[in-house]
Amino acid sequence: MPLGDRIRRLFAPSRRLPSGAARPPRTRGPAGTAAVTVRVDDSAGWTSHNYAPGDRTWPELYTDLEDTLEAWRKNFMIRRIVNLTRSYAVGSGIEIGSSDEQVAAFLKDFWNHPKNRVDRRLGAICDQLTRDGELFPVLFTNPVDGMSYLRFKTARQIRDVKTSLNDYEHELEYIETVDGANDRRWISPNHALAWEPPAAGQAPPPLMLHWSVNRPLDGTRGESDLIPVLPWALRYSEWLKDRVRLNRQRTRAGMLDIGLADDTQVETKKQQMRALNPVEAGIYVHGPGEEVNMHSLRIEADDAEDDGKVLRLAIATGANLGLHYLGEGENANYATAKEMGEPTARFYADRQQDIIWMLEDLAATAYRRYCLITGRPFPENLDYQVTVAEVARADNESLAQAALGIVRALVLASNQGWIDDETALTLALKFAGETVTAEALREILANAPDRVESGNQGQYGSHETPGSETREGDE
Repeated sequence: MPLGDRIRRLFAPSRRLPSGAARPPRTRGPAGTAAVTVRVDDSAGWTSHNYAPGDRTWPELYTDLEDTLEAWRKNFMIRRIVNLTRSYAVGSGIEIGSSDEQVAAFLKDFWNHPKNRVDRRLGAICDQLTRDGELFPVLFTNPVDGMSYLRFKTARQIRDVKTSLNDYEHELEYIETVDGANDRRWISPNHALAWEPPAAGQAPPPLMLHWSVNRPLDGTRGESDLIPVLPWALRYSEWLKDRVRLNRQRTRAGMLDIGLADDTQVETKKQQMRALNPVEAGIYVHGPGEEVNMHSLRIEADDAEDDGKVLRLAIATGANLGLHYLGEGENANYATAKEMGEPTARFYADRQQDIIWMLEDLAATAYRRYCLITGRPFPENLDYQVTVAEVARADNESLAQAALGIVRALVLASNQGWIDDETALTLALKFAGETVTAEALREILANAPDRVESGNQGQYGSHETPGSETREGDE
């Protein structure tokens, strides 16, 4: 054995078998040499320490995250899907306020702080949720004034989510993979150290939140909206490339067949064609003594049109879109587009509500950290007031018309004594698309003035039914 190998073997760390484990047998090979038993490890290399049943392995998840990011950068279909979600779910912006003046003042300062600028981040937040299915905001709290500064970690950086035993929704820690160093741990608001008062002048530990969509009930990680679409978007791109490539080959492989009546001019014509290719020029002028025929490849490109439409339909279905959202408007009229757009509008409304809940979670955590530093009491109810653009403006018009019609009918029924005020208000709000608790309904009715006793005889304030007014000349 060479001297170098003997030295490396001498200082190599010993590998001991677990107690009770059987040592693999050593056999003798030809000429008395020792045969070594080799065990091949077929594992993925990275393993997750979380045992949630609905979670995938980290290598599978990381591969999908890399694929979606690459597709968003290079595939026009994927970019279109992500931009559509931003345009409808975020729209002109989302603002979180409160009816509590102190809470509202803090939220305004937090929202517009130069280190936060939440309104400018909403588009990127929505894009990241669409691509990754989850996002990890981090709050760094200033120990002087209690203001928190917002930063983000993406799903590709967080390898593991630690939860309580047998409770996958009670998250405690997040493990970030850091290149060239040990893993970094972030605590969640559920952690025991999250709300301990810090020492004087010291900042509390940063808090990491976890926002996710498309998350299984028995899992800890979200799923991208683009996972079902990626294979078909790739096939569609390849299909387009093949069509362009074949049409280019057909053009280049075109052959011009020229028949000359004078055989003595054949060599001269060949030299002329070599110097100036009429196929590339697209024009050829000849006299009556020449017969010209153009031969080209027949690739039957029209037969592939249906294949492209099927691929576009698969992409639109996986992305919860109608084909007209992807520019497929040739065979769609207004009625068809309206019916196809309703499921898409509902999907965008749901995603908008998800983002609102996430922002409310962010606001509550930031304000609670502010109360921790300043010593203020944390209120039981923050009384959020959300300002957001509607996903489908046409729905507002139809709801308004429905509410107007039902209110007129309910006023008539109430004046006739057919229905009580609480039921009438419940039905009116239902047709207006609003949901109000029974307690809020009673408060509204308690604060409403009596129509008759207060003397407020509005359009429908008296006990006269609409249309029964007495006009001059009718007596």
